[in-house]
Amino acid sequence: MLLENLRSTFFHLRFNVSLAFLPIFLWGYALTEADINRNFIYGLLVLHFLIYPAINGVYAYFDGRKGVVYGLRNVKPASKFTLIISLLLLFVGVYLSTKINTAYFGVVISLVVLSFLFSHPSTGIKTKPFYAILTLALTYGLLGFIAGWVCAFDLKSLLNPFSIGGALSSAGFAGGLYTLSLVYRISEDSNLTGSLFIEKLGSAATFKFSKIILLVSGVIATVVIAAKFTLYELIGVIIYFLFGFIGIERFEKNFYLQKEWQNYKTVVSINLTNSILLSIYLIFRILMVNYLFID
Repeated sequence: MLLENLRSTFFHLRFNVSLAFLPIFLWGYALTEADINRNFIYGLLVLHFLIYPAINGVYAYFDGRKGVVYGLRNVKPASKFTLIISLLLLFVGVYLSTKINTAYFGVVISLVVLSFLFSHPSTGIKTKPFYAILTLALTYGLLGFIAGWVCAFDLKSLLNPFSIGGALSSAGFAGGLYTLSLVYRISEDSNLTGSLFIEKLGSAATFKFSKIILLVSGVIATVVIAAKFTLYELIGVIIYFLFGFIGIERFEKNFYLQKEWQNYKTVVSINLTNSILLSIYLIFRILMVNYLFID
């Protein structure tokens, strides 16, 4: 019984989701062009190995969904055991965030509050497309970016056009990619409950919205990179974004031909590929700045 609860809890903590948003934190730190410091290491670990997994576990508990994905993976819905483990991780993460700096602590608290409001059924946020996507954009996108930034500088230094552009692109990417990553839940064989905004949007509107917001965010990010980074990086990012949009177009065409489990695997593949490639690039850039190979 304990092993089953642990297995279920580990699944619901969704470390793959935490990894998917790692580039946003790294993007925030990379734009500061600061050397690697203690706050950067601690901030990354606290956010992506404690706070995000805990939030995922709390969301899974309130969601309580039974679907094809859970059945095929033989994973039971999140239980009180999952909730307790998630809350413990959350408390540890919040406590450790106080050891980084005040601004980082404020970001973490804001993220936790917004995530609870999104997750709890009584607020109704996750059932309303506009408010749900806005909340996701603010939490994983804007606050995730700011978390990376304040590991190097204070909030006042964020108030310049290119840093604001970086923050806005992060919010757009988070809102667009998270919305797209949920589309598998409205596949042909999905168990619809009416409790999630993606069901009201529908698959066609989901793909349309995601492509528009990702395009706008990509343009903003490209402008920031053109101003702050090298020409080679700019060319590489443009090529990467083009391939990304081709991948989304292909997913949309195949979506209506696949079952929920297949669409879920496609979503995971897109998120992990995107996260790994962008994280490698951004970590490499941060290292190059740290060791003075680039300005």
